[in-house]
Amino acid sequence: MALPILETPTYELTLPSTGKLIKYRPFLVKEYKILLTAVESDTQEITRVLIELIDNCTFKKLDMNQLAHFDIEYIFINLRAKSIGELTDLAYKCSCEFDNSFQINLLDVNIKNDKNISNKIMVSDNVGIILRYPKFEEMLEIYDNLKTEKIIDLVSSCITKIFTKDEIFETSEVSKEEVVAFLETFNKEQFEKIENFFVHMPRIVHELDHSCTNCGKTNKIVLEGLQNFFV
Repeated sequence: MALPILETPTYELTLPSTGKLIKYRPFLVKEYKILLTAVESDTQEITRVLIELIDNCTFKKLDMNQLAHFDIEYIFINLRAKSIGELTDLAYKCSCEFDNSFQINLLDVNIKNDKNISNKIMVSDNVGIILRYPKFEEMLEIYDNLKTEKIIDLVSSCITKIFTKDEIFETSEVSKEEVVAFLETFNKEQFEKIENFFVHMPRIVHELDHSCTNCGKTNKIVLEGLQNFFV
């Protein structure tokens, strides 16, 4: 006699980058075991496992190559909440050197989005660019290596169009070297306009106040990025 097959519940959430409603299921025990193994691996393997997990749990309805990094992070946090539990234990060290522990509800974690930031940037009176949000694997590479050439490489990859009053250049139709050379002609003020886009782009963030159980000091805790909520 065949063993019973358990039904897996389905949930909905809104994709931050597009506002589109998507469906997802919790990850299974066998998928969780693979995820735990990946935590000890390199960046490339973590990226592969995480994206494959999200792809499976969203029923392969999303184009994983087009999702912004904060889409991936937001989907995963919701997956983790529904798969393992909404509450997660975290810790921090107070200035008195005491190690504090506390809990947060993952469903309280939101996307912080500055709606005044545009992806269309005029770098001079006559020249402008259109930017896209970085992908998940691109952000992981930056976290691993903050060298200037890596940052330039990321920015150049995120430029989709360069335009003047008379012409529009699709960066997909020119070499990466040409885009990098274009960026290297920017002065400090022009490059800061691009930096502003990346600094204020949507991101996972959760802020709370916590009183140290040793000295009573109230600490402002800001949690950002997937590393705080991974497993």
